[in-house]
Amino acid sequence: MDYKGKLNMNVMNAPMSGIRKISDMVMQMKGVVRMDLGEPDFDVPEHIKEAAIKAIRDGFSHYTPGPGIMELRKAAAAKFKAENGLDYDPETEITVTQGGIGAIFSALQTLVNPGDEVIVSDPVWPVYLGVLGILEAKPVLVTLKEKDGFNMMPEDVKAKITSKTKVIVINSPNNPTGGVMTEENLKAIAKIAAEKGIFVLSDESYEKLILGKRKHLSIGSLPGMRDLTVSQFTLSKTYAMTGWRIGFAVAPKEISAGLRKVSLYTITHANSVAQKAAVAALTGPQDCVTKMVEAFRGRAKIITDGLNATGKISCIQPEGAFYAFANISKLNMKSEDFVLKMIKEAGVSAVNGSSFGESGEGFVRFCFANSDENIKEAVKRISGFVKTL
Repeated sequence: MDYKGKLNMNVMNAPMSGIRKISDMVMQMKGVVRMDLGEPDFDVPEHIKEAAIKAIRDGFSHYTPGPGIMELRKAAAAKFKAENGLDYDPETEITVTQGGIGAIFSALQTLVNPGDEVIVSDPVWPVYLGVLGILEAKPVLVTLKEKDGFNMMPEDVKAKITSKTKVIVINSPNNPTGGVMTEENLKAIAKIAAEKGIFVLSDESYEKLILGKRKHLSIGSLPGMRDLTVSQFTLSKTYAMTGWRIGFAVAPKEISAGLRKVSLYTITHANSVAQKAAVAALTGPQDCVTKMVEAFRGRAKIITDGLNATGKISCIQPEGAFYAFANISKLNMKSEDFVLKMIKEAGVSAVNGSSFGESGEGFVRFCFANSDENIKEAVKRISGFVKTL
């Protein structure tokens, strides 16, 4: 059948993820050290598994309230208030979503109309561009510069604001760069947003993965920002629960009412068993998170020191998440060409910076959610590989 002109063009024209392109390719290969897909290599903590098993045995397998079970929303509310300075009502202002991406899609669907402008970083997690394209909103790119520690600079944001600006997206700690917003820069952007009445979507997926000296700060906790901010959280990275698909959207009552409709019409509600496991994650022991973060700190040093030692690749220490965004400009190669050649000849996978936007060209994202031994092996292979270039 000829489908031309018959399908939704916003959906059909949405780009496929360059990350998945690499991942799908190397999944079929043997002997490759995987540093492409952003997924913790740790196992889900036992107390979380046990909570899921108990839920199954107890027959907790039917519909739940659309916004999530109250037990989980209350646990999340307590966590957000104590750790993030976000005081929201679990009854009307906290929604359990199908992973962090569920919160992002529901929030943007609620906040923007066709033609609205949304300020996002460049490099950027490509999901944002895909969602905005489907919604017929216009992404306005703000370049993240290496010299600024890949921070979204307030003056750059201000320069991009027009009468059509509806939302500013903040992603800190950042994917793909590993940058963490400074308190000064975050407060300055909050001031701009509050003065102009611009919404902020705060993607805090990696909030616990702070590797440097900076502290994570939720922009929604700052003066004037409560009514303008949708904060997105997920258990995927913090508890290695990527496949469990539990996230949260935290927003004022009026915005939450809208995004709950979107969630209802797309997923009905998050998985019932995973919700019970999420309660255990939030209320149980947190030493598992501490151990994981310490491991990532050590791994960040291994990969960045190793890349810098090549003399041909430079890489600043990431402040957060589990990504090293390496500068390969000295090699005079397109990032995609470099990555494909490295996979083929060195047996190390990573993601080309161009997958994250125009400003990502000249960089390669290495995910160090892998064992120390594997990262050291990757460094050894990369070192030998760049000598041939």
